[in-house]
Amino acid sequence: MFGAGAIGCVIAGLLNRAGSRVVGVARPAYAKALTDGIVIKENNEESTVRSDAVTSVNDLTPEPSDIAMITTKSQATESAVEDLYHRYGEKLRVVCLQNAVRNEVIAARRFEQIYAGLVFFSAVQLEPSVITMPQGRTVAIGCYPDGLDTTAHGISDDLKQAGFDAIASPHVMSMKWGKLVANLNNAVCAITGFWLEQATADPETRQLMVEVREEGLRVLDAAGIAVEPPEGEPSPIRIREMTKKLKQPPKHQEDFKDLPEARRTYASTWQDLRLGRKTGEAHFLNGEIVSLGEKLRIPTPYNSTLLKTIDRMFEKRLAPGLYSPRELRQLIVGSR
Repeated sequence: MFGAGAIGCVIAGLLNRAGSRVVGVARPAYAKALTDGIVIKENNEESTVRSDAVTSVNDLTPEPSDIAMITTKSQATESAVEDLYHRYGEKLRVVCLQNAVRNEVIAARRFEQIYAGLVFFSAVQLEPSVITMPQGRTVAIGCYPDGLDTTAHGISDDLKQAGFDAIASPHVMSMKWGKLVANLNNAVCAITGFWLEQATADPETRQLMVEVREEGLRVLDAAGIAVEPPEGEPSPIRIREMTKKLKQPPKHQEDFKDLPEARRTYASTWQDLRLGRKTGEAHFLNGEIVSLGEKLRIPTPYNSTLLKTIDRMFEKRLAPGLYSPRELRQLIVGSR
Protein backbone atom coordinates (compact mmCIF):
# COMPACT_ATOMS: atom_id res chain seq x y z
CA MET A 1 0.00 0.00 0.00
CA PHE A 2 2.18 2.80 -1.36
CA GLY A 3 1.40 6.18 0.17
CA ALA A 4 -0.65 5.00 3.15
CA GLY A 5 -2.54 8.05 4.35
CA ALA A 6 -6.22 8.13 5.28
CA ILE A 7 -7.47 5.92 2.44
CA GLY A 8 -4.40 3.70 2.33
CA CYS A 9 -4.35 3.07 6.07
CA VAL A 10 -8.03 2.12 6.13
CA ILE A 11 -7.69 -0.29 3.21
CA ALA A 12 -4.40 -1.75 4.48
CA GLY A 13 -5.71 -2.22 8.01
CA LEU A 14 -8.99 -3.83 7.00
CA LEU A 15 -7.34 -6.11 4.41
CA ASN A 16 -4.77 -7.19 7.00
CA ARG A 17 -7.48 -7.90 9.55
CA ALA A 18 -9.26 -10.06 6.96
CA GLY A 19 -6.14 -12.17 6.41
CA SER A 20 -4.32 -10.56 3.49
CA ARG A 21 -0.59 -9.94 3.79
CA VAL A 22 -0.23 -6.17 3.62
CA VAL A 23 2.69 -3.79 4.01
CA GLY A 24 2.14 -0.04 4.06
CA VAL A 25 4.71 2.41 2.71
CA ALA A 26 4.15 5.73 4.45
CA ARG A 27 5.62 8.80 6.11
CA PRO A 28 7.34 7.87 9.39
CA ALA A 29 4.51 9.04 11.69
CA TYR A 30 1.90 7.21 9.62
CA ALA A 31 3.99 4.05 9.31
CA LYS A 32 4.38 3.98 13.09
CA ALA A 33 0.66 4.56 13.62
CA LEU A 34 -0.24 1.77 11.19
CA THR A 35 2.16 -0.61 12.92
CA ASP A 36 0.97 0.33 16.43
CA GLY A 37 -2.72 0.46 15.53
CA ILE A 38 -5.01 3.14 14.11
CA VAL A 39 -8.44 3.83 15.59
CA ILE A 40 -11.21 3.97 12.98
CA LYS A 41 -14.38 5.80 13.99
CA GLU A 42 -17.34 4.77 11.87
CA ASN A 43 -21.10 4.75 12.49
CA ASN A 44 -20.66 5.69 16.18
CA GLU A 45 -18.36 2.70 16.65
CA GLU A 46 -14.60 2.42 17.08
CA SER A 47 -12.22 -0.32 16.01
CA THR A 48 -8.46 -0.60 15.77
CA VAL A 49 -6.66 -1.77 12.64
CA ARG A 50 -2.98 -2.30 11.95
CA SER A 51 -0.59 -3.78 9.42
CA ASP A 52 3.12 -3.97 8.82
CA ALA A 53 4.55 -0.70 7.54
CA VAL A 54 7.84 0.74 6.30
CA THR A 55 8.99 4.20 5.29
CA SER A 56 10.67 3.32 1.98
CA VAL A 57 9.98 0.94 -0.88
CA ASN A 58 13.61 -0.13 -0.49
CA ASP A 59 12.62 -1.78 2.80
CA LEU A 60 10.33 -4.18 0.92
CA THR A 61 11.35 -7.66 -0.16
CA PRO A 62 9.80 -8.12 -3.63
CA GLU A 63 7.88 -11.30 -4.37
CA PRO A 64 6.41 -12.34 -7.75
CA SER A 65 2.85 -12.36 -6.37
CA ASP A 66 3.03 -8.81 -5.00
CA ILE A 67 0.45 -6.21 -6.04
CA ALA A 68 1.12 -2.53 -5.41
CA MET A 69 -1.83 -0.32 -4.53
CA ILE A 70 -0.92 3.35 -4.93
CA THR A 71 -2.90 5.64 -2.61
CA THR A 72 -0.75 8.76 -2.79
CA LYS A 73 -2.21 12.09 -3.88
CA SER A 74 -1.96 12.52 -7.65
CA GLN A 75 0.90 15.00 -7.46
CA ALA A 76 3.08 12.25 -5.91
CA THR A 77 2.28 9.54 -8.46
CA GLU A 78 5.29 10.16 -10.69
CA SER A 79 7.79 9.63 -7.85
CA ALA A 80 5.81 6.66 -6.47
CA VAL A 81 5.86 4.95 -9.86
CA GLU A 82 9.60 5.51 -10.26
CA ASP A 83 10.32 4.13 -6.78
CA LEU A 84 8.23 1.02 -7.42
CA TYR A 85 9.67 0.48 -10.88
CA HIS A 86 13.26 0.61 -9.69
CA ARG A 87 12.48 -1.85 -6.89
CA TYR A 88 10.25 -4.27 -8.81
CA GLY A 89 10.60 -3.79 -12.54
CA GLU A 90 7.89 -3.65 -15.19
CA LYS A 91 6.11 -6.91 -14.25
CA LEU A 92 4.66 -5.53 -10.99
CA ARG A 93 0.86 -5.33 -11.01
CA VAL A 94 -0.18 -1.81 -10.01
CA VAL A 95 -3.56 -0.51 -8.82
CA CYS A 96 -4.18 3.25 -8.84
CA LEU A 97 -6.60 3.79 -5.94
CA GLN A 98 -6.59 7.55 -6.34
CA ASN A 99 -8.65 10.55 -7.32
CA ALA A 100 -8.28 12.03 -10.81
CA VAL A 101 -7.69 10.23 -14.10
CA ARG A 102 -4.03 10.64 -15.08
CA ASN A 103 -2.44 8.34 -12.52
CA GLU A 104 -3.05 5.24 -14.61
CA VAL A 105 -1.48 6.98 -17.62
CA ILE A 106 1.65 7.71 -15.58
CA ALA A 107 1.85 4.17 -14.19
CA ALA A 108 1.38 2.62 -17.65
CA ARG A 109 4.63 4.22 -18.84
CA ARG A 110 6.54 1.87 -16.52
CA PHE A 111 4.36 -1.17 -15.83
CA GLU A 112 2.66 -3.71 -18.06
CA GLN A 113 -0.41 -4.43 -15.92
CA ILE A 114 -2.33 -1.44 -14.58
CA TYR A 115 -5.63 -1.48 -12.72
CA ALA A 116 -7.97 1.46 -12.21
CA GLY A 117 -9.41 1.80 -8.73
CA LEU A 118 -12.39 3.94 -7.72
CA VAL A 119 -12.48 4.80 -4.02
CA PHE A 120 -15.98 6.03 -3.24
CA PHE A 121 -15.84 6.64 0.48
CA SER A 122 -14.53 9.33 2.81
CA ALA A 123 -11.71 9.10 5.32
CA VAL A 124 -10.47 11.97 7.48
CA GLN A 125 -7.07 11.70 9.17
CA LEU A 126 -6.09 14.88 10.99
CA GLU A 127 -3.69 12.94 13.21
CA PRO A 128 -1.90 9.72 12.22
CA SER A 129 -3.48 7.41 14.79
CA VAL A 130 -7.17 8.33 14.27
CA ILE A 131 -9.30 8.09 11.12
CA THR A 132 -12.98 8.98 10.86
CA MET A 133 -15.12 7.46 8.12
CA PRO A 134 -18.29 9.57 7.78
CA GLN A 135 -19.82 7.67 4.90
CA GLY A 136 -19.42 4.65 2.67
CA ARG A 137 -17.02 1.78 2.02
CA THR A 138 -17.34 1.42 -1.75
CA VAL A 139 -14.46 0.45 -4.05
CA ALA A 140 -14.48 -0.54 -7.74
CA ILE A 141 -11.60 -2.30 -9.53
CA GLY A 142 -11.02 -2.93 -13.22
CA CYS A 143 -8.29 -3.23 -15.82
CA TYR A 144 -6.87 -0.06 -17.36
CA PRO A 145 -7.98 1.30 -19.76
CA ASP A 146 -10.94 -1.09 -19.55
CA GLY A 147 -11.87 -4.74 -19.16
CA LEU A 148 -11.54 -7.34 -16.43
CA ASP A 149 -9.21 -10.21 -15.58
CA THR A 150 -8.67 -12.69 -12.77
CA THR A 151 -6.49 -10.23 -10.81
CA ALA A 152 -9.21 -7.57 -10.82
CA HIS A 153 -11.77 -10.12 -9.63
CA GLY A 154 -9.34 -11.38 -6.99
CA ILE A 155 -8.67 -7.90 -5.60
CA SER A 156 -12.39 -7.19 -5.51
CA ASP A 157 -13.02 -10.46 -3.65
CA ASP A 158 -10.30 -9.63 -1.09
CA LEU A 159 -11.83 -6.20 -0.54
CA LYS A 160 -15.26 -7.75 -0.02
CA GLN A 161 -13.74 -10.13 2.51
CA ALA A 162 -12.33 -7.08 4.31
CA GLY A 163 -15.76 -5.49 4.58
CA PHE A 164 -15.86 -3.18 1.57
CA ASP A 165 -18.73 -2.84 -0.89
CA ALA A 166 -16.43 -3.84 -3.74
CA ILE A 167 -17.21 -4.51 -7.37
CA ALA A 168 -15.13 -5.60 -10.35
CA SER A 169 -16.10 -3.60 -13.43
CA PRO A 170 -14.72 -3.00 -16.94
CA HIS A 171 -15.93 0.62 -16.69
CA VAL A 172 -13.94 1.98 -13.75
CA MET A 173 -12.31 4.78 -15.74
CA SER A 174 -15.67 6.29 -16.69
CA MET A 175 -16.61 6.11 -13.00
CA LYS A 176 -13.39 7.93 -12.16
CA TRP A 177 -14.23 10.69 -14.63
CA GLY A 178 -17.59 11.01 -12.89
CA LYS A 179 -15.91 11.22 -9.51
CA LEU A 180 -13.55 13.87 -10.87
CA VAL A 181 -16.61 16.02 -11.59
CA ALA A 182 -17.77 15.55 -8.01
CA ASN A 183 -14.27 16.29 -6.71
CA LEU A 184 -14.17 19.64 -8.51
CA ASN A 185 -15.92 20.95 -5.42
CA ASN A 186 -13.12 19.86 -3.10
CA ALA A 187 -11.73 23.31 -3.90
CA VAL A 188 -15.02 25.01 -2.99
CA CYS A 189 -15.00 23.32 0.43
CA ALA A 190 -11.34 24.18 1.04
CA ILE A 191 -11.72 27.82 0.03
CA THR A 192 -14.88 28.38 2.10
CA GLY A 193 -13.72 26.17 4.97
CA PHE A 194 -16.97 24.16 4.88
CA TRP A 195 -17.15 20.45 5.42
CA LEU A 196 -19.17 18.67 2.72
CA GLU A 197 -22.41 18.26 4.65
CA GLN A 198 -22.29 21.91 5.69
CA ALA A 199 -21.65 23.01 2.10
CA THR A 200 -24.53 21.02 0.64
CA ALA A 201 -26.91 22.24 3.37
CA ASP A 202 -26.17 25.89 2.61
CA PRO A 203 -28.33 27.05 -0.36
CA GLU A 204 -25.77 29.54 -1.68
CA THR A 205 -22.86 27.09 -1.55
CA ARG A 206 -25.01 24.30 -2.94
CA GLN A 207 -25.89 26.37 -6.01
CA LEU A 208 -22.23 27.24 -6.50
CA MET A 209 -21.32 23.55 -6.36
CA VAL A 210 -23.93 22.77 -9.03
CA GLU A 211 -22.48 25.42 -11.33
CA VAL A 212 -18.94 24.11 -10.85
CA ARG A 213 -20.06 20.59 -11.74
CA GLU A 214 -22.10 21.72 -14.74
CA GLU A 215 -19.11 23.58 -16.15
CA GLY A 216 -17.05 20.41 -15.80
CA LEU A 217 -19.71 18.29 -17.47
CA ARG A 218 -20.02 20.75 -20.39
CA VAL A 219 -16.30 20.46 -21.08
CA LEU A 220 -16.18 16.67 -20.76
CA ASP A 221 -19.25 16.23 -22.94
CA ALA A 222 -17.69 18.46 -25.59
CA ALA A 223 -14.52 16.35 -25.38
CA GLY A 224 -16.55 13.16 -25.85
CA ILE A 225 -15.44 11.70 -22.52
CA ALA A 226 -17.80 9.23 -20.83
CA VAL A 227 -18.47 10.16 -17.21
CA GLU A 228 -20.61 7.11 -16.45
CA PRO A 229 -20.73 3.44 -17.46
CA PRO A 230 -23.36 2.47 -20.06
CA GLU A 231 -26.95 2.41 -18.88
CA GLY A 232 -27.75 -0.78 -17.03
CA GLU A 233 -24.16 -1.43 -15.94
CA PRO A 234 -23.67 -1.47 -12.15
CA SER A 235 -21.97 1.66 -10.84
CA PRO A 236 -21.67 3.22 -7.37
CA ILE A 237 -21.57 6.69 -8.93
CA ARG A 238 -23.90 8.28 -11.47
CA ILE A 239 -22.72 11.87 -11.57
CA ARG A 240 -25.56 13.25 -13.72
CA GLU A 241 -28.21 11.97 -11.32
CA MET A 242 -26.16 13.19 -8.36
CA THR A 243 -25.93 16.65 -9.93
CA LYS A 244 -29.68 16.70 -10.63
CA LYS A 245 -30.30 15.98 -6.94
CA LEU A 246 -27.87 18.71 -5.93
CA LYS A 247 -30.04 21.20 -7.86
CA GLN A 248 -32.94 20.48 -5.51
CA PRO A 249 -33.27 22.57 -2.33
CA PRO A 250 -31.32 21.19 0.63
CA LYS A 251 -33.23 19.20 3.21
CA HIS A 252 -32.80 19.38 6.97
CA GLN A 253 -30.46 22.37 6.88
CA GLU A 254 -30.42 22.68 10.67
CA ASP A 255 -29.17 19.10 11.07
CA PHE A 256 -25.68 20.03 9.93
CA LYS A 257 -25.01 23.10 12.09
CA ASP A 258 -23.83 20.99 15.00
CA LEU A 259 -22.79 17.83 13.18
CA PRO A 260 -20.33 15.88 15.37
CA GLU A 261 -16.73 16.00 14.17
CA ALA A 262 -16.61 12.26 13.48
CA ARG A 263 -19.51 12.56 11.02
CA ARG A 264 -18.08 15.45 9.01
CA THR A 265 -16.66 14.81 5.55
CA TYR A 266 -13.63 17.02 5.04
CA ALA A 267 -12.42 17.10 1.43
CA SER A 268 -8.85 15.96 0.80
CA THR A 269 -7.82 19.48 -0.27
CA TRP A 270 -9.25 20.87 2.99
CA GLN A 271 -7.21 18.30 4.92
CA ASP A 272 -4.01 19.11 3.00
CA LEU A 273 -4.37 22.83 3.76
CA ARG A 274 -5.29 22.18 7.38
CA LEU A 275 -2.22 19.98 7.84
CA GLY A 276 0.09 22.57 6.25
CA ARG A 277 1.11 20.48 3.26
CA LYS A 278 2.88 22.18 0.37
CA THR A 279 0.74 20.94 -2.52
CA GLY A 280 -2.74 19.63 -3.31
CA GLU A 281 -4.55 17.77 -6.08
CA ALA A 282 -6.38 20.69 -7.68
CA HIS A 283 -4.26 20.62 -10.85
CA PHE A 284 -5.35 17.01 -11.41
CA LEU A 285 -9.02 17.86 -10.76
CA ASN A 286 -10.02 21.44 -11.62
CA GLY A 287 -6.89 21.70 -13.77
CA GLU A 288 -8.14 18.84 -15.95
CA ILE A 289 -11.25 20.87 -16.82
CA VAL A 290 -9.30 24.09 -17.34
CA SER A 291 -6.82 22.38 -19.68
CA LEU A 292 -9.52 20.66 -21.73
CA GLY A 293 -11.52 23.89 -21.84
CA GLU A 294 -8.53 25.75 -23.28
CA LYS A 295 -8.05 23.10 -25.96
CA LEU A 296 -11.74 23.21 -26.90
CA ARG A 297 -12.03 27.00 -26.50
CA ILE A 298 -14.68 26.63 -23.84
CA PRO A 299 -14.52 29.22 -21.02
CA THR A 300 -14.05 27.73 -17.54
CA PRO A 301 -14.37 30.69 -15.15
CA TYR A 302 -15.47 28.53 -12.20
CA ASN A 303 -12.70 25.98 -12.30
CA SER A 304 -10.04 28.50 -13.37
CA THR A 305 -10.86 30.70 -10.38
CA LEU A 306 -10.92 27.74 -8.00
CA LEU A 307 -7.55 26.53 -9.28
CA LYS A 308 -5.87 29.95 -9.01
CA THR A 309 -7.26 30.48 -5.52
CA ILE A 310 -6.19 27.05 -4.25
CA ASP A 311 -2.72 27.56 -5.73
CA ARG A 312 -2.40 30.82 -3.83
CA MET A 313 -3.59 29.21 -0.60
CA PHE A 314 -0.92 26.52 -0.82
CA GLU A 315 1.75 29.01 -1.86
CA LYS A 316 1.02 31.28 1.11
CA ARG A 317 0.26 28.38 3.49
CA LEU A 318 -3.26 29.69 4.17
CA ALA A 319 -5.78 27.73 6.23
CA PRO A 320 -9.16 26.60 4.84
CA GLY A 321 -11.81 29.31 4.90
CA LEU A 322 -10.17 32.13 2.93
CA TYR A 323 -13.45 33.35 1.40
CA SER A 324 -17.16 33.07 2.12
CA PRO A 325 -19.32 31.48 -0.60
CA ARG A 326 -20.52 34.95 -1.64
CA GLU A 327 -16.98 36.30 -1.89
CA LEU A 328 -15.94 33.27 -3.91
CA ARG A 329 -18.81 33.78 -6.33
CA GLN A 330 -17.81 37.44 -6.76
CA LEU A 331 -14.29 36.32 -7.67
CA ILE A 332 -15.68 33.93 -10.29
CA VAL A 333 -17.99 36.58 -11.77
CA GLY A 334 -15.12 39.06 -11.87
CA SER A 335 -12.95 36.57 -13.81
CA ARG A 336 -15.34 36.33 -16.76
